[in-house]
Amino acid sequence: MRNLNIHKTLILMAVLSVLLAALIISITIYIFTVSFDAALEPERLTLPFISLLAFCSAVITIMLLRPMASHNLRLRQTEQSLEDLNKLNNTMRAQRHDFLNHLQVVHSLIELNEHEEANSYIDKVYDAIEKVSSSLRTSIPAVNAILEAKRQTAERNGVDVSIEISSALSEMPVPDWELCKLFGNIIDNSINALSEIASDKDAWLIIELFEDIHSFRFKISNNGPIIPQENWDKIFETGFTTRVRNGEGMGLSICRDIINKYNGKIWVISDEYETVFEGFIPR
Repeated sequence: MRNLNIHKTLILMAVLSVLLAALIISITIYIFTVSFDAALEPERLTLPFISLLAFCSAVITIMLLRPMASHNLRLRQTEQSLEDLNKLNNTMRAQRHDFLNHLQVVHSLIELNEHEEANSYIDKVYDAIEKVSSSLRTSIPAVNAILEAKRQTAERNGVDVSIEISSALSEMPVPDWELCKLFGNIIDNSINALSEIASDKDAWLIIELFEDIHSFRFKISNNGPIIPQENWDKIFETGFTTRVRNGEGMGLSICRDIINKYNGKIWVISDEYETVFEGFIPR
């Protein structure tokens, strides 16, 4: 299914339909111009009808491009969400499997009166469990999964991640697949920026999801390179990128489009200490 690119197939069909329509219309015009009397024969009158059908076919194919492309995008995002959920499930299963072993170690340390060692061991285990638990506080499984997947990706790149969620995102007006695109693109942008400094200094990323009486809000901060103020609005434009390599300039423009679709707002503030992407989506 991943090898089937519906969008490209429909574009090709639309182009071929337009070319066919243009060819038939040109032949019709030529016949009526060169041999007007002959064109009045009944069998010749079918050419305009065929031209109209070909043109209508091209128009209908083009009209189908947008919804089919949207469905194809949702399909890919659903596949990614399922993959993230599977990874999260495996992580939790591994933790459950290790939990009994941890208890046995703690019990043995206490029996040996190694209370300080037991306390230190519990702290380490708790930190590991808390990292995963922090990603499980919303009511949307796909969002929980992508937050955990991005946390693991960031930590593999040497980035310390903190996830602070004080909202279950209940009654969120944005579908889960679009919400995953929104958070995923902003976090990916932060991880890419932090990868440039992770080898030189401590890199950190803070993800905050909360709400108030009017809206659902998010705040994603990092201590990556500063974004000049003249680029604060430009980075949300399609095609604009500050990366020298592997930058397409699409991720943040997609985020802006999603936010605008649901009458929200997104902005960025950056200084020498941190870069903050913040936004809200009305209830």
